[in-house]
Formats: sequence, C-alpha cells, structure tokens
Amino acid sequence: MYTTPLSTLISSLSLDHHLYADDTQLFFSFHPLNFDSSISHLRDALQHISSWMTANLLTLNSSKTEFLLIGLKNQLAKVHNSSLDTSHSARNLGFIFDEHLTFADQITALFKACYYHIRQLRCIRPYLDSLLRAVLLLVSCATNCSSSKQVL
Repeated sequence: MYTTPLSTLISSLSLDHHLYADDTQLFFSFHPLNFDSSISHLRDALQHISSWMTANLLTLNSSKTEFLLIGLKNQLAKVHNSSLDTSHSARNLGFIFDEHLTFADQITALFKACYYHIRQLRCIRPYLDSLLRAVLLLVSCATNCSSSKQVL
C-alpha cells in the first residue's frame, strides 16, 4: 500500500499527519512570529509530497487542498497571511472546524439539517398518532426557538 512510504515521507518533513482512505491531513503548530518560516516549510513539504505522488503515479488534488489557521483572535491578528490563501472553516470527518474553534458553522449546519428533516416529517403527519405529533411539535418549537436565538 502507498500509505506507509507517504507516512514516512511526511514524518521526515517534521509534520504531523492523519492518513485516511482517500485523504491526507497535515498539521503542525507554530508561534505567530515564526509564520513566514513555518509557511515556507509547509510549502517545501507540499512540494516534496507532490513530487513523491507524481513519481508514484498519484495526484495531489490542489482544488481540494485547504489551509486552516486555528488560534485565538489576538493570535491570528499577529499573523500576516497575505502569502497564503486560508479557509475560515474546513470539514474534517463530517465535522466543521472554524479558525477560532467556536463551532458556529457546525451548529448552523446542524440546525439547518434538523429543521429540514422536521419539515419533511409534515408529509407523513396524517399517518402519525397524536402523541408522536405532539413530540414532533415540541422538537420543532425547540429548534425554531434555538435558531431564533442565534439570529438575535
């Protein structure tokens, strides 16, 4: 399998990583004052990884490559990321992480999904007994109240 040599290469580049079936995630931490040298190191590492992948008849999909800087607002303010196109959030194993780890995007997506599914239950409402309809009404009200708080 190709993951063992890839894992060895990434480790030799002083990066932490997670390998999945069709996804590789690189991560490392750095002090905001070392931003430029850290990004330079990351770019060099990505170039080595891309070369290795090409030599092994694999492709690094640059359209799916995202950079997410995570930190406190005052930490991220010290970082001048004009040289790097970063995302404000990224999905990891179905969970949405944002740059400040507030999970606001995850919560919003969860509310949207819940609201959608509750609305879809209207189609089968005539076939439900009164107790189940009352429970669904309570869940619907709780979802609407919670999403209203978020807007305020």
